[in-house]
Amino acid sequence: MAFLKDEEQAEDFAQDIFVKLWEKRSFLPEIKNKNAYLYRMAKNALYKYFEVSCRKEFTSQQLPDLPNLETLEDVLLAKEQEDLINLAIEKMPPQRKTIFLLSRREGISNEEIASRLHLSKRTVETHISAALSDIRKVLNVFSLFF
Repeated sequence: MAFLKDEEQAEDFAQDIFVKLWEKRSFLPEIKNKNAYLYRMAKNALYKYFEVSCRKEFTSQQLPDLPNLETLEDVLLAKEQEDLINLAIEKMPPQRKTIFLLSRREGISNEEIASRLHLSKRTVETHISAALSDIRKVLNVFSLFF
């Protein structure tokens, strides 16, 4: 749904993937990590969809630069990373989340954040450091898969 932006189309994709999974059910006992296998099937289906969509768009508009599969993969990878970062931010303790969002999304200085929240500048710096550490941990785990 996050990539397609269309609930009905996402449901169609999910149904197609489970049909393919059903057709290959005889191989399922051999697969060690079924979650990773299912994830890869979904990812490949998205790549194929975007590649076909780009070709159709190219044909209809005669655009000179058709994004290739690597470019699409980069876009999907960036979107997945963004989603993971947002999830990590949402799971932060409330004060850390507030401080991090004020600093990174609104561009407010540490001194101003400290003043607004009635905290010391060092406390603000500690929270930002911890937030960045949380995000790095999530991204390190993510990078193991890619």
